[in-house]
Amino acid sequence: MDGTADTTGRTMEVARIEKERGSDTIVQPRELVEVRYARGVSLSLSARKVFALMMHQAAGDAWRDQEHRITKRMLRGSHNSNDRLAETIDELMGIFFAMPDKVEGDHGRRTFQMIEETFEGGEQGWLIYRFTRRARDLLKDSEAYALLHRATVLAFDSKYALELYQLGALLYRRDVPIWRGDVETLRAKLGVPEGSYSSFADLRRFVLDAATAEINQLVPQFSVAWDVAKRRGRKVIEIAITFRRKPPIAAVAAEEENERHRAGRRARRDGTAETILDPSAIIAATVANLGVSDVLRWPTDDQVTEFGATELHAIGVTYGGGHAVQRLADQYARVRTDKRRQLRGDALREDWTTWVRGCAEKWSKP
Repeated sequence: MDGTADTTGRTMEVARIEKERGSDTIVQPRELVEVRYARGVSLSLSARKVFALMMHQAAGDAWRDQEHRITKRMLRGSHNSNDRLAETIDELMGIFFAMPDKVEGDHGRRTFQMIEETFEGGEQGWLIYRFTRRARDLLKDSEAYALLHRATVLAFDSKYALELYQLGALLYRRDVPIWRGDVETLRAKLGVPEGSYSSFADLRRFVLDAATAEINQLVPQFSVAWDVAKRRGRKVIEIAITFRRKPPIAAVAAEEENERHRAGRRARRDGTAETILDPSAIIAATVANLGVSDVLRWPTDDQVTEFGATELHAIGVTYGGGHAVQRLADQYARVRTDKRRQLRGDALREDWTTWVRGCAEKWSKP
């Protein structure tokens, strides 16, 4: 491939369109969903989230031989400091991926890295990055893709759930939305480290069951179920994983769960009682995680998420009467057209809190 022509596959074209629309949908190429981890080392949950956000930012230009940039603040979805983000970037730079390939008729395995180089800015807080030539070639020719919800990606607590979510997003719209493979292939696909969960009982409990429960709680597009497809005696040989579209009510419930505070999520998933927290304690704990130099501002993209606008999101969860925080934010942005950009710190905090309380009261009336 010469890498100079502007003709690309469907994946990069869809990613470009979604970016121009200002969509929060992450277009993940099929090749990145199906790629395996080489050398028995897989990415951590934080690294998987950061890489998804980097792909989202690069979008339809990811295949080009150019630098891409994203603010480090946008990448701190699972971090509270730039130090941890730096560790995650180092992890991404050092990971190797593997995929089947063919050279001059000879079939084999190609091993490569995704990120060629990065630059972490200081005052301006940019992360500048460039994909490797092999990654760019892969992205340029991609014709199939998975559509991921950004809020869902950031909500996951399990790296195996996130990996299974990407696979499901690739398959659930097909006529036969089933993945089937042997146990070792499944372990490699999900990135289960060698030597971990060596018995199938442990793999089932800590990987399959845990990931399935989290997906069914958080993913709006589909639900997932798995079953043993083949045994040899008592030994499990093959697994079948089925992804089915969620009915509208279940899809809305998942979207609402993405907007809710993490506190109590596991209890809601397990069906156990939740601990009732004092609203002021939730906000105080949230603010404590912010840097003392941070001045509260309304987000430039109007997305009030748990990670991108932490304190504003906490206020929405606490006083929003159970309504989706982003719905409250969308209405706020429509009405406070210019004012939301002018307010800072306590002034914004007070105005947003008043707005959230007012909407919760108004929308609760029959």
